[in-house]
Amino acid sequence: MIELIIDTSPFEVPDSKTKLDFVRIKCLIGFKEKEGVGYRLAEGIIDTGAYVTVIPKGLSERIDKQITGNYKMKGLNSRDECAIPVAVGKTKCVLFDKSANTSEELEIACYFAYSDEVPVIIGFADILTKFKISIDYPNKKAFLI
Repeated sequence: MIELIIDTSPFEVPDSKTKLDFVRIKCLIGFKEKEGVGYRLAEGIIDTGAYVTVIPKGLSERIDKQITGNYKMKGLNSRDECAIPVAVGKTKCVLFDKSANTSEELEIACYFAYSDEVPVIIGFADILTKFKISIDYPNKKAFLI
C-alpha cells in the first residue's frame, strides 16, 4: 500500500464569488536512470482522465527509455493548435511514499514531452491499471492498494 499526497489550495473563480478547493492527488515516483544504478525521483499528479503517463523534457533526458514513435497529445481541447508534441515509448519506474513503501518495478508506456511546460502526470496505462485507488477526502487520506 502506497500513501498518496492530497494537495489542496484555495481557488476563487475569476469574476465570480465562487470559492473552491483546488485538489490534486499526487504520488512520489522514481524513473530508472540512464546508467541503471538508481531512480530519478519526482512527484507526479494522479490523473484518472489521462490514459498515458507524461514526463517533461528535463526529466526524460535523464532516464532510461525506449522511443517507439511520435505523437501529438491532446486533452480537453482537441484542436490541433492545442496539441503538445511528444515522443511515445516505454520506461521503468517505482512508486513510493514518505514511509518508504515501494511498488515493484513497473515497465510503463509514456509520452515524453519535448517541453518542460508539463508536469509529471501519472496515467492509467501500466500504472493505475495495476492498483486500487482509495481516496478519503474528508480525512485527507489516499492510497494505492
